[in-house]
Amino acid sequence: MGWHQAKDGRAGPGRARMERAARSGGVPSSLMRPDIANYGGREQAYVKHHFLADYVEKLVFKVASHRDVVYVDGFSGPWKDQGENFEDTSFGIALEALRRAKQAWARLGRGDRKMTALLVEKDPQAYERLQEIIPRYPDITITTFNDDFVKVVPDLLAAIPDDAFSFVLMDPKGWKIDMHAVAPLLSRSNCEVVFNFMFTMINWSASMPNAAIQAGLEALMPATAWKAKLDDLEVVAGETVAEARKRVLVSAISSVVERLGGYPFVMETPVLFPTKDRTFYSLIYATRSTKGIEVFRDCQHATLKAQDQVRADLQTAKRDDLFGTADMFGSPMTGNEFAGRWMAEQEALAREALLNRVPIGPQSIAYGALWPPILAQYGVRKTRLGRIAAELKDRGDIRFLDWGHRKQVPDDGYRVTR
Repeated sequence: MGWHQAKDGRAGPGRARMERAARSGGVPSSLMRPDIANYGGREQAYVKHHFLADYVEKLVFKVASHRDVVYVDGFSGPWKDQGENFEDTSFGIALEALRRAKQAWARLGRGDRKMTALLVEKDPQAYERLQEIIPRYPDITITTFNDDFVKVVPDLLAAIPDDAFSFVLMDPKGWKIDMHAVAPLLSRSNCEVVFNFMFTMINWSASMPNAAIQAGLEALMPATAWKAKLDDLEVVAGETVAEARKRVLVSAISSVVERLGGYPFVMETPVLFPTKDRTFYSLIYATRSTKGIEVFRDCQHATLKAQDQVRADLQTAKRDDLFGTADMFGSPMTGNEFAGRWMAEQEALAREALLNRVPIGPQSIAYGALWPPILAQYGVRKTRLGRIAAELKDRGDIRFLDWGHRKQVPDDGYRVTR
């Protein structure tokens, strides 16, 4: 196993802008998002990195009470990057987000935050290229491991301070991961996880009778009866067979992360094929924090909208190539793209769930106990769910016992009943 290390330091951007961001609980409006020009032929990676760029930077601001923040990348690469400075790689995006957050908190006088990155890459050629990133980030402690991710889990755990906040990214080229072996890393306290679940590849492999493949899938999704459920597939009304298979497999991996990692909240966001209305892979997110749920949904909505725009641009380019024309006005959105349809469906389900979960009087429930499980299950933002609750109140469907004067959305402490 090889490793290299860089030293720690500090720097910082404008104070006023960061103070506004800190007071609002968010990050600067100028989030560093990936450049689509670096993703020709791999637009699905752009969508993934769009989410990662938003999420990591917002995450670090939310966990600023921790002096140590550790980013763990189990399958770093780089692979097929086109940017000059690794800006179109997961680790490059994460390191830039760590740097910006570190600078911001230093300028705010909140003390120095130690940012650490633990980067694992098994392939010798990719690992050699990975070393180029170290001198570019002298302000972040970077340790790299030239080994299999599963094998270095004990070393990764030893490198993370007990009171540090860790964010684990598992973004493999394939799917062969022994989840029991990585469980100690996922289950540590103060940790969140994003797992790129290679749905298309896993769905295809699940249909193969090869014993080694089946054993590998069982190690990935242990004790979930995934195979029996696929063999005796139940397709609900309005669902295609492909959608039913996705439901089974995503549910299986989500339950594994929940059980082995001890996460009460596990969510998924789909990344589609660039030119097909089918899931390419799924990003599985796990958190123990209600704030994490809120951040995830915000990032998810922004990412799905960006995905729609990328897909619209590709469709326009394909049409222009076919007919030999060029649209000088860009790619108009029709309003019937995936994000809009999906969000409308999720909002309807969340509205129904909110009504069903509110107890009948004289019993009541605090809104702060009501919204997290709904947001974890359905793809709606917290701000929108609050407005839905206000709409239901105005219609008389539910009653808030503590609603403040001129309040637009409920506070967590408000009691609600029917």
